[in-house]
Amino acid sequence: MAYSIEEKEKIFNTIFDIIENGKSLRFALKEVKLSSSTFFIWIDEDIEKSKQYARVTELRAEALLDEMFDIVDETSYDTIITEKGNEVPNGEWMQRSRLRYDARKWLIGKLNPKKYGDKIQQEHSGEINSTIISLGSGIKPNETNN
Repeated sequence: MAYSIEEKEKIFNTIFDIIENGKSLRFALKEVKLSSSTFFIWIDEDIEKSKQYARVTELRAEALLDEMFDIVDETSYDTIITEKGNEVPNGEWMQRSRLRYDARKWLIGKLNPKKYGDKIQQEHSGEINSTIISLGSGIKPNETNN
């Protein structure tokens, strides 16, 4: 199917809005009923759209970060009331919240590793002592072996 310039622009804008709001490219393509191969052909043909796509994927990480704050701040389901009227922890809810948080934490570390990835920095302090051991033949340069 051939698309007009206006149709392509509308499709791109919809895809970019969906991604910017934290959803995946796959989800966005499903929403607009476009194949991934067509999308990537279009991206390869248009450097500006390629730059926009890169930018919205960065913004997606920000949206996921916002969701992480929402997840940890939501406490209204942390406890439940039993039939006897006792308030007890809602373990299932808390475990699911942890899973949702951890999944987003992992994902934003992959989407934007420079900003959100785990940084491993090694430092060395103190002096380095070394001893050089020669494993030569024991013969001095001007000696002969008789």
